[in-house]
Amino acid sequence: RIGAPLDCEILSLLARALVRVGRPSAAITVYNRLIAGGEATAENWCEIGQVMARLGEHAQALGAFERSVAERPDWAEAHYHLGQACFHLGAIDRAMAHLEMAAHRSDRLHPWLAMATLVPGAPQADQNKILAVRRRFAQRLQDQQPFNLVFPPPAPAASGRRIRVGYLSASFSRANYMKPVWALVNNHDRNRFEIHLFSDGSGQEMEGYEGHPEDEVHAVRSMGNDVLAECIAHCGIDVLVDLNGYSYPRRLDLFLTPPAPVCAAWFNMYATSGLPGIHYIVGDDAVVHADETTYYSENIVCLPLSYLTFCVTHEAPPVVDPPCLSRGGITFGSLVAQYKINSDVIRAWAQIMTRAAESRLLIANRAMDSAANREWLRTRFADNGVNPERITLLGSAPHYDFLRYYDQVDIALDAFPYNGGTTTMEAIWQGVPVLTFDGDRWASRTSQSLLKRTHLADFVARDLEAMINGAVSLAADPDTPQRLRRLRREMRESLKRAPVCDAASLARSMERFFTVALSSATVVMSRPDA
Repeated sequence: RIGAPLDCEILSLLARALVRVGRPSAAITVYNRLIAGGEATAENWCEIGQVMARLGEHAQALGAFERSVAERPDWAEAHYHLGQACFHLGAIDRAMAHLEMAAHRSDRLHPWLAMATLVPGAPQADQNKILAVRRRFAQRLQDQQPFNLVFPPPAPAASGRRIRVGYLSASFSRANYMKPVWALVNNHDRNRFEIHLFSDGSGQEMEGYEGHPEDEVHAVRSMGNDVLAECIAHCGIDVLVDLNGYSYPRRLDLFLTPPAPVCAAWFNMYATSGLPGIHYIVGDDAVVHADETTYYSENIVCLPLSYLTFCVTHEAPPVVDPPCLSRGGITFGSLVAQYKINSDVIRAWAQIMTRAAESRLLIANRAMDSAANREWLRTRFADNGVNPERITLLGSAPHYDFLRYYDQVDIALDAFPYNGGTTTMEAIWQGVPVLTFDGDRWASRTSQSLLKRTHLADFVARDLEAMINGAVSLAADPDTPQRLRRLRREMRESLKRAPVCDAASLARSMERFFTVALSSATVVMSRPDA
């Protein structure tokens, strides 16, 4: 019988125990007994939400966290988890608001980390806000260190020896994701550069990496940051390149102090890091404008080609003709993660569908595995006047099969302000052009960095309105199906000849940067007052 305080306490303890032993469904059954009896507390609702979130049921988690916040409006932990649920569904500005409430109601670090991670993709944040949030997080990170990581000054590279370059990543095993990384690493000049890979991955599988015999691979997953710093110093690394950014927060405090003479962020850092131990951030003139240096705590390196220049080494499905040839009407599509599909994106895509009455929309991502998440997204489009029957929602699949979703898409629509990166590369490799526009920050310019170095530059609009108009025009143009057919049949060969896939030039450009940056660092370290 529900009602006695002891009974409620026992049921809560039972539910928590079931979660700990990996039985979330059984835990939910117990929590439902508390709910049915009207005895669920704010803590119970928060626990229910956490279970749902672990199951990928973000829409249901959202409702549970909202109940928790309603019961305890000042509870930082409930606001934190509500912010995370909003993030996973694409409600980024709302997520930032709840995370900020959590941060100011708690002395814990994780709300600050979550804000720093999300802020480049928050529609209402500008570049000043991004810099401020990340610097605040870096200061909080520094303040909460049990001890300061102080590394001995690294020795400058000895004259005549090869420059030692280290790459740090937790994702070396993800061949589809690492396309730009392997394009660079596989094309390094081993006569001048000694390559070290510091892997935080759970295994040593590195599909796409050609495995030069003189390279060194270091498994560092078990190392704390102090031990990793010693390993980097022991290897005599001259240039350390962080490939993680905020996607692997465990290593962020490694860069509170530079662990190498030159430390650079590249590939997965699409805004300033805010970290004092990173000297350089590597981009190009499409993502960082000349008058934007004040928004970065690092020195900016602009490569003369896309900083995401890539090479496809993994297996990919063959390109097929566009579906509009057989079914009529244009199918727009997006395979970006759900957290990029914010309310502004939904409104823009809904405008396209409203004006292009015969069009359809396909969205595929992991969040769409959940029926509740799918219903949540359909409702957002319905609120913007789009009949849910015109939208196809697909969930996760093995990577090869996931890429085949592009067989059902005529034209991809980019998200904003957090563009596709890997998604844009994969779309065009599968023959599907991507419609994007020149945004207001790095994160909203990554797709144009890629497209402007291909034969698809005219798919980059000057602004959002022009992108919407362009999509509507393509849907109405009777020549579009044949144009898309030609593009798809020639796409891969055209890309292979384009600067966006010129891996050798990427390697030479990065090597020039490494050489100049190390020379500058050596001069600074050799000064008597350094």
